[in-house]
Amino acid sequence: MIALPEMSNGASNMIRKRTLLLVSLAVVIFLSLAFSQSSSPKRAVLLVSLDGLRPDYVTQADRHGLKIPHLRRLMEEGAHASARGVLPSVTYASHTTLVTGVAPAMHGVYSNRPFDRAPKPGEIWYWFADYIRVPTLWDAAAQAGYATGSVAWPVTVGATSIRFNIPEYARTRDLEDLKMVRALATPGLLSELEKSAGPYIIDVKQGLARDWSRTRTAAAMIRSKGTRFITVHLAATDHVQHDTGPFSRETLATIEETDKMVGVLRDAIHTLDPGAAVCIVSDHGFARVDHMLKLDAAFVKAGLITMKSPGDTLQTSEISDWVAMPWLASGSAAIVLKNSKDEAARARVSEVLRALASDPNNGIAEILDRQAIAKLGGTGEADFWVTMRSGFSTSASLNGPMVAVVKTHGTHGYSPANPDVNSFFLIAGQGIRKGANLGEIDMRRIAPTVARVLKVPLPTSEVAALDVGAR
Repeated sequence: MIALPEMSNGASNMIRKRTLLLVSLAVVIFLSLAFSQSSSPKRAVLLVSLDGLRPDYVTQADRHGLKIPHLRRLMEEGAHASARGVLPSVTYASHTTLVTGVAPAMHGVYSNRPFDRAPKPGEIWYWFADYIRVPTLWDAAAQAGYATGSVAWPVTVGATSIRFNIPEYARTRDLEDLKMVRALATPGLLSELEKSAGPYIIDVKQGLARDWSRTRTAAAMIRSKGTRFITVHLAATDHVQHDTGPFSRETLATIEETDKMVGVLRDAIHTLDPGAAVCIVSDHGFARVDHMLKLDAAFVKAGLITMKSPGDTLQTSEISDWVAMPWLASGSAAIVLKNSKDEAARARVSEVLRALASDPNNGIAEILDRQAIAKLGGTGEADFWVTMRSGFSTSASLNGPMVAVVKTHGTHGYSPANPDVNSFFLIAGQGIRKGANLGEIDMRRIAPTVARVLKVPLPTSEVAALDVGAR
């Protein structure tokens, strides 16, 4: 052992003072850095869903005579892609994938409506956030200290990580829904925002007026609450296409009006943060339809569903018993067995489905088995899946011929293998690659890409983020 020389009390005290001074300076520097990091504003991100927007409405705007300056400007300033969606390509399943980065089989929102083993009238949808079984972008952003907000995004009732939340809810489709939205929103928020944004409209028949109210409400939320990650759902583009079909005069006019809303929201988020990222997405595309296959009626006729009394639909009839039942999603239908272990029932259902698919007049594109369903990320509750061709949709009607010619309109819900239901992705902002065409992507890549821009983790995503230039 080496002996250290003894120090005088004066020298020892001087060293002790210097050490205390250095420690004090280090603490001050550490606290200053910590304070500056915690108080520095996080980059704002606006995520807007334009329900039912086909990619070619934007990428081929000139071909359709569309005047959409705000969307075109964002496309020039950022990166865009056509996104291959989920099974089924419907609003609620897709919107949940957009904020989780996983397929319906994993996130738990399997369609617009949960499967009902005893069908009854009523608008029972996946309204509530507790259906979602994996972390969302709101969860990740809130944990990172973001002020989060949302206006009318599906599956957000009771979402605890959305600080300023006005969820989508439409159980009764009348003014009772507005009362419920007020009650389900962040307490007092809707009434407060209405003072500057005007009345909040919920009537789906007033598609553009409803979207303008959502737009004004979201802009007011950004400005008054400083929401640096906010999601907004605009749905008029979906409603009008269901009524008149894709590329109709009414549809194109609605898209042009919606483009103005995008401009308002972009200006609002840039007022909060000039370097903000603006992300425009859609949940699915649209196909033109003029025929309907009455799949429920086919199952009744085959003896797979037994009713106590006749009715127009299964919802208005009383079901006595069933072996298998369609779970309709317009452009497709999951088929659920009452007892999935009943192999005799499975064989019987398979035979009925093969017979239906063998007739090209029925419009069936493909019958998926459990393995194919799992590969596409569809619900494990389904034993088969009937996917339709564009031009055909499924129908709940029990009356009339099995296949009916109907007035031309539009729908979705098809398999993601159908390019007509591809959705749109666009992101622009500081550091984002300009004018980049990313080609066709998997919809699940959108959430981790937004997470990367937010600089928050989303480790449960099933796929990697896109390289859009932001780090």
